[in-house]
Amino acid sequence: MIEIIFHIGLLFFNFVQSIFKMNSTLRPKHKISLGSSSNALVLLIAANAVLFVLLIFFKVFYFMTSSSNVADTTIDTFHREIFNYFILPSSFGQFIRQPWSLFSYMFTHESLLDLFSNLLWLVAFGYILQSLSGNKRLIPLYLYGGILGGIFFLIINAVLPQSVVHIDFLIGALPAVVAVAAGATTLTPQYRIFPMLGGGIPLWILFAVFMLVSVSSVANAGVAYVSTILFSALVGFYIIYQLKKGNDYGEWIYSFVHKIDSLFNPDKKYKQTKNESPFFYKTTRKPFETKEHVTQERVDEILDKINNKGYAALTKAEKELLKRAGEK
Repeated sequence: MIEIIFHIGLLFFNFVQSIFKMNSTLRPKHKISLGSSSNALVLLIAANAVLFVLLIFFKVFYFMTSSSNVADTTIDTFHREIFNYFILPSSFGQFIRQPWSLFSYMFTHESLLDLFSNLLWLVAFGYILQSLSGNKRLIPLYLYGGILGGIFFLIINAVLPQSVVHIDFLIGALPAVVAVAAGATTLTPQYRIFPMLGGGIPLWILFAVFMLVSVSSVANAGVAYVSTILFSALVGFYIIYQLKKGNDYGEWIYSFVHKIDSLFNPDKKYKQTKNESPFFYKTTRKPFETKEHVTQERVDEILDKINNKGYAALTKAEKELLKRAGEK
């Protein structure tokens, strides 16, 4: 079953990748695949799918070994002894007893439909973000959105009365995915998908639709859940806004994840990235006074530079050219 769900995620990934490849202006030069170094998106899909299948396995085990003939009783036992330790409780006192839930909740899904929809939106926005900013931005942004969103959820539950909150726990990747979506939109709001439809649909419109659907789907859960979603969107906006100004708040997370990955892959040797400053960047003389013509070859060169050094390494002229390419 784990293989089936993982392949479903990869099908989403390949489907969205094929759609965005129709936009010849900003398509990535190198295909992002499981075996490449640009696999952050696939890694997130795998993490969500693996934990989902693991919990399903435990649930089936409980049903097979339960002495009770009442299904609800077995499910309650499974939740109490296993599932509740993966979700983020609204009670701060209970959270202190399971602090890891601030991390685990954003990979936990009980419903296949919830997993399906969250992975779909993650692939849609994550593919764009990773293609344009390199493979170092997606996982940090996902974690920032999930962790800071979870902290905000705990705070809002501590401040507001229970009659207003209406929810006892936080579960699912939605806050983290919202941060990724907001980050991708902040990076390139005029990026267009489906260019055959009257020139294409701007990314900010897709983001607006996503937020409308997300907020309406959790509206019954109360103020805490809705405000957490909105806060995570602000997190995604702020992280990428700072990245465009040259402040990379996700570098330390990427370095940490890379080190952990190296522990499980002895053949890989971790190399600390250096902020290289080529001598020709230090000149005070402007290299160009006219706007560079947008060509696919030039855009591919810029995308290669993003993949190697990140978005912050681009010059002002390169950022302007990439922006003009996205508006075509």
